[in-house]
Amino acid sequence: MKIAMKRIIGFCLIIVAATLPVAAKTLRISAPILSGHFDKNGVGRSAAALEAIFHICGIRPEFELKPWGQHWLAYERDPDLDAVAIVWESAGINGFPSAPFIHQKNGVAFLAAANLKIRSVSDLKGLRVLGFGGATQMFPSLAAVLPDLKSYWEAPSGFSTTQALINKDVDVFITDGLIFAIDYKLRAKATGGTYGDSNWPKVKFVGLFPENADTITFRHKEDRDNFNRCHDEAVKSGALAKATKPYIDPYRDILGDQIPAE
Repeated sequence: MKIAMKRIIGFCLIIVAATLPVAAKTLRISAPILSGHFDKNGVGRSAAALEAIFHICGIRPEFELKPWGQHWLAYERDPDLDAVAIVWESAGINGFPSAPFIHQKNGVAFLAAANLKIRSVSDLKGLRVLGFGGATQMFPSLAAVLPDLKSYWEAPSGFSTTQALINKDVDVFITDGLIFAIDYKLRAKATGGTYGDSNWPKVKFVGLFPENADTITFRHKEDRDNFNRCHDEAVKSGALAKATKPYIDPYRDILGDQIPAE
């Protein structure tokens, strides 16, 4: 009788154990604080994209946020970090890079009231252009038209590029479209203003350069391969587009159709 009871109890424990939820695997990921991608709370377009992909894999990402550039150094220095995002090919990060999980589009932002007709880099001729550090190295087509620009200079770190546009100190600003749009509207809100008022006039963006592919680099190949598989599934099912939509739609009045598909 005792043996039978033990068998029954053991069988019941097996059933209970089988029905308990399996704890999701956790991956520690170094990520940058970057407008539109990861805010200081780890919320944004890239965060949403990665969460949607990892959800399919049954993995829970833990984002450890650092200032831009330092997120790469943190990954290189801390062997307990499983991955690092966002990574550009030129960063030279050790590990196993994923397929691109998101894309960025660079071009020019300018005041809508200026009515500039810009369709290509050659249309920047005669304009006062403000770039970010290293823009001419990143975009050879921009470097090629430098002699034809009215002026060109690159903003130092911390410089208010939006204010340069508003003050009409420059005609256009070389930038990532979505990052610019988000930052512009956030600044307006932070100062108690409203996008489109006299202090924060309406702006436009035109993409001029090839899209940048953002990847995530993993320390272990099996994690990279698993991620790529789940990324493909997220694209095919529409889960990726659904996850990033809330971080894109509020800025279409600035960006129009100048947003990468993913």
